Amino acid sequence: MGLKKKLFPRKGEEQDKMITQAKSHIQQLSLINKSYSRKAEISRKNAKIALKRGEKDRAKNYLIQYKQYSMKVDRANNMRIKIERQLDAIQEGKLILTTGNLMGGIRDELKEIATKASPVRIAEISEDADAYVSEIEESAEILGGDLEIDLGIDVTAELNQLETEMLLDQGGAMPAIPEDDLQYIPEEDMPLEDVGTVSKEKVQAEIEKLKKELNS
Repeated sequence: MGLKKKLFPRKGEEQDKMITQAKSHIQQLSLINKSYSRKAEISRKNAKIALKRGEKDRAKNYLIQYKQYSMKVDRANNMRIKIERQLDAIQEGKLILTTGNLMGGIRDELKEIATKASPVRIAEISEDADAYVSEIEESAEILGGDLEIDLGIDVTAELNQLETEMLLDQGGAMPAIPEDDLQYIPEEDMPLEDVGTVSKEKVQAEIEKLKKELNS
């Protein structure tokens, strides 16, 4: 053990040493108590013997000894009880201190959690999340909205004209064609041609072809 440790022992070591000394003293008091109790018992027996022998004064002296030893027994008992009570208080105090420190740590942890998960903060997070969802849905509506409205193009007249042409071609009735036979032409399969090079005859031929398909 170093010199510093001898001169300045740790608080825990001092406390353990004190408790050990107290327990040792209790044992010593118990031994003394047993000795006084035995002497008190012997003195009382001798007092009875003295009375039987007719030696009254000696009987009184033995009873005085008995009373003195009994008083010492009581004093030793009182000292032992006080020390034991204080040791019990130290043990209970340590338990209370440990419990208090533990509860303090739990309180600090709860405080941190409550701060991060407070009703106000959770409400703010929920409100922000709802706002973000609304913004995303609004963005989706903008991207996936009605092209006619978004682009400002009105094709009502063109649509009516197309329906009129189809009615005229079919004698006033819309063609009843099974939906399975209506296949859209994929744009990627269409040949790329220069508009300037498309002849009038070719356009007319395509129109005639579409009419035949509709009449079939």
